[in-house]
Amino acid sequence: MVKQKKKLFKNDMTSIIFASVVVIIILSFAAKGFTSESNINSILKATSITIAVGMAQLVVLSVGQFNLALGSIACLSAMTSAWLMQEAGVAVIPALLMAILIGIALGWVQGLLVAKSRINPFVVTLALSSVYLGIATIVFQGLLLNRISVSVKAINKASLLGIPVLFLIALAIVAVMYVFMNRTYFGRRLLSTGESKKAALVSGIKPKFQIITAHTISGTLSAIAGILAMSRLGAAQLTLGSDWLLMSFAAPVLGGTLLSGGRVSVVGTIFGALLLNMINTGLVLLHVNMYWTQTFLGAVLIAAFAIDSLRQRLLAKGREV
Repeated sequence: MVKQKKKLFKNDMTSIIFASVVVIIILSFAAKGFTSESNINSILKATSITIAVGMAQLVVLSVGQFNLALGSIACLSAMTSAWLMQEAGVAVIPALLMAILIGIALGWVQGLLVAKSRINPFVVTLALSSVYLGIATIVFQGLLLNRISVSVKAINKASLLGIPVLFLIALAIVAVMYVFMNRTYFGRRLLSTGESKKAALVSGIKPKFQIITAHTISGTLSAIAGILAMSRLGAAQLTLGSDWLLMSFAAPVLGGTLLSGGRVSVVGTIFGALLLNMINTGLVLLHVNMYWTQTFLGAVLIAAFAIDSLRQRLLAKGREV
């Protein structure tokens, strides 16, 4: 079984890397300016946010659940932080910490409701998405909070050895998540819960606690993604995070994460996020209508789900053998 998983993971990584290389080659010739330094920087910055969002979804997928409220969590967290800096004169660090604390709190509430209420997580997270966005709308009344700290905006412009700092932050998140999911006692418990809640319970693992933990971490990562987006945009507004749902699933699933839980690919999510942003940027450079772009990205998500279904069938055959 372990050999089957390792073989499948290797195939997934090979496939997503191959697909990324093919897209790079095609767009290098077809889309003028695709390989320019400014465009590459733009792709890496956009990818950094997609990676953070993908990680927020990946951690709940690990226990066989999902988070439909991550965009709203990011929005409320980032707007609160921006308001504290703009209107209350709060220093940068406390304001950013407040955003993360809000993400933790909202994720914890979400996990508690999912674990304790026995209501389908789709219903809970969808309803809470509306609640969180409603709170942001009522409190901030559609304000454009663009007078945030210069140091926050500077993160978007900063680079180290030619690599955008935003992307380096995303890689740091990946490193932490990789160690957590694959090398720690807590991460293995999340994966065990996702693989089989009954088996996990027999082993002494409390599935409800693992579900709450996964949603809490997801809320935290959503808030961090909101901070990265706020830095990239130079502002926070109600539309922040509104279009994240599709890529939050597509990036990890394309990278090798199972929707059913029990298996994640942290590293693969980087390539999934990169592939999505390269395709999106390429379509823009090719002057494809934005509505067709959304249609194409939706088709990519369907393809990702089809791949996920294939993975699950292969794993099922592996168990039978």
